[in-house]
Amino acid sequence: MASLVSSRVFRPAGDTRQLLIKWIVALLVPLAVFTFVWSGEAIVNNVLLGLLAPANTSLTPATTVLAGLFILIFYATILSLAGYVVAADSGRRSTVELWIDIFVFVLVPLVFIMTTGLVIGLAISVIVWVVFFYVRNRIRKARGYKPLRPSEVLTVVDAEQREAFAQRAVAGGFWFGAIFALLSLVVDLIFYFSGQLPDILLIWVVVRTILLPIAGYFLGRLGGTIALRHVLSAANDANEENAESAIEKKKQLEVLSSTRAREEAKDLVPNDLPLRSSGAQRFYLTLLTAFILFYPILDPFLFGSGTGGRLAGYTDAGYYVILALGLNIVVGFAGLLDLGYVAFFAIGSYTWSIVGSTQLATVTGITLSPAAASWLFWPMLLATAMIAAVFGVLLGAPTLRLRGDYLAIVTLGFGEIVPVVFLELDKYTNGANGIVGVQSPALNLDFLRGVPGLSGLASLHVDWSNFTPIPYYYLIVALIVLVIFANLRLRDSRIGRAWIAIREDEIAAASSGVNLVNTKLFAFAAGAFFSGIAGAYHAAKLGQVSPDAFSFGDSVIYLAMVVIGGIGSIPGVIVGAFAVYAINQLILAQLDTLASDPNNVLNPIFVAVTHVVPGFTFGNIRNLVFGAILVAVMIFRPEGFLPSSRRRRELHHSEDQGVEVSSLDVVPGAPGFEEEVRVE
Repeated sequence: MASLVSSRVFRPAGDTRQLLIKWIVALLVPLAVFTFVWSGEAIVNNVLLGLLAPANTSLTPATTVLAGLFILIFYATILSLAGYVVAADSGRRSTVELWIDIFVFVLVPLVFIMTTGLVIGLAISVIVWVVFFYVRNRIRKARGYKPLRPSEVLTVVDAEQREAFAQRAVAGGFWFGAIFALLSLVVDLIFYFSGQLPDILLIWVVVRTILLPIAGYFLGRLGGTIALRHVLSAANDANEENAESAIEKKKQLEVLSSTRAREEAKDLVPNDLPLRSSGAQRFYLTLLTAFILFYPILDPFLFGSGTGGRLAGYTDAGYYVILALGLNIVVGFAGLLDLGYVAFFAIGSYTWSIVGSTQLATVTGITLSPAAASWLFWPMLLATAMIAAVFGVLLGAPTLRLRGDYLAIVTLGFGEIVPVVFLELDKYTNGANGIVGVQSPALNLDFLRGVPGLSGLASLHVDWSNFTPIPYYYLIVALIVLVIFANLRLRDSRIGRAWIAIREDEIAAASSGVNLVNTKLFAFAAGAFFSGIAGAYHAAKLGQVSPDAFSFGDSVIYLAMVVIGGIGSIPGVIVGAFAVYAINQLILAQLDTLASDPNNVLNPIFVAVTHVVPGFTFGNIRNLVFGAILVAVMIFRPEGFLPSSRRRRELHHSEDQGVEVSSLDVVPGAPGFEEEVRVE
């Protein structure tokens, strides 16, 4: 077996060689751009200098370790992905088509982000993607392109083919690592002879050249293992249960509509589009998680100075994500139109502002030291959420008989009333002046001093001032993770299924035994709960709160995040929140600054317009541009950026897709019944 493995790895067959060339080029080009053109090599070299010669680098020991951990995760994931795609690719898709997609969806965004920054680069990339999709669809329509049904190209593999897939994965990881090692060796030698590479790093060049092919061998095997979890086993496979499920799966795909069948089959291996499969999504999620966790350390390498300002902007975008996820429960899951969602955000903000400032003494006569008030933030984070949830129930109670436009008007009224109430309650909220001096959170473990085994933690202290946004960055990341987890559990629970039933048909849901009163009230309470969390965070980070910060326009912005991202889709709502925040707060707000730069492409346009319209600024048409973007998205992408599969099928159903088999067509208890009734 060892000789067989060596033969297939070092001398792959003809079809495997074609796959290796196809995928090594596709993955190696963007990786080389990141490593040698952008900042990948700089991060690696600084980590090595931090370990071998700390005096020659500005990194602290802690940041050296963290940056090194990111580099390890990043390159290990890429090597595993190389093995996965080589094993999972069916080979039916042309190499040129794959390379074009990699160029448009990976290389172009990478170049734009390098040159213009993260937010602007992604925004320009979205425009490029829209144009690319339009042109490609027109070309396919002109050529009469029609994709094959999955049942026509579905491959059921036997034990020998499974072994061949595993060997292809090992070959993919090994050769990708070997070629990348050779390329890195050539580049480092060029830098060394030009005097730009320190002598102390030469030992790393030798170690990396040897280590990368070995790591690629084992990580490619890991990628192959992940790919083999998604194959359909033949009837003669040793695992009879897998063989039976493969037969049932193939029968199910034959009777589904073409759209539904493609959705069900996109995760199976071999696949024409392995980069879109669920196995590949695990690698993307790993890379995204590593990037988010280590971003404060990576930002200076990637984008230079100004890290604090960028982190502050991203933390503001974070509480928008929480607000959008909370509103998605009300609007997306339960189908209840809420135009007063900003009221719960205001309640959460004012609750913590009163408790976490000197206003508490005015209201209750209780005086807390700043240190005690800061520590009180952590239990109050839950308390503010619960208080907001109570007001959510109070809002939902009088609206139980209302639907559609009537419900929207009532919630709109609630959203207008709450800021006015805070404005008029001078004794409790300080009226139009708002509340200032709101305490930040505290994380100080001095009380552990003297405790055996834990005394070392007593020196841990985090600076929560507004000048150091890193603690707020990690706090909002932790809160977003908790909110996403809660949303997933709620969506897939019994109450989540009841919400979706009400959204689809309230009368049918009531006839099926769904308690409309409790279910609707819980939807309002759950949405308000998460809004209260965002409000407490916002007040603590900003250090003040004012009734002017909560208006009907904010509720519209939150609703736009849900609709643009994809109603009912948790990943879509997250993308929609970041997209709307970036467009409205980062891109449009910076247009005048960018246009005033003579070297910017917007400058000639700005100059030409000012000759025709004196006094023109992009700030004057900010809302016009944002509105035009919303209209365009709703016309050309009505289901949102990342919609749920059900909503995508509803909006893009065509008569030639045939009749779709649903849960009513599958006998309860039969194979496939549980998959049909699952919540999407």
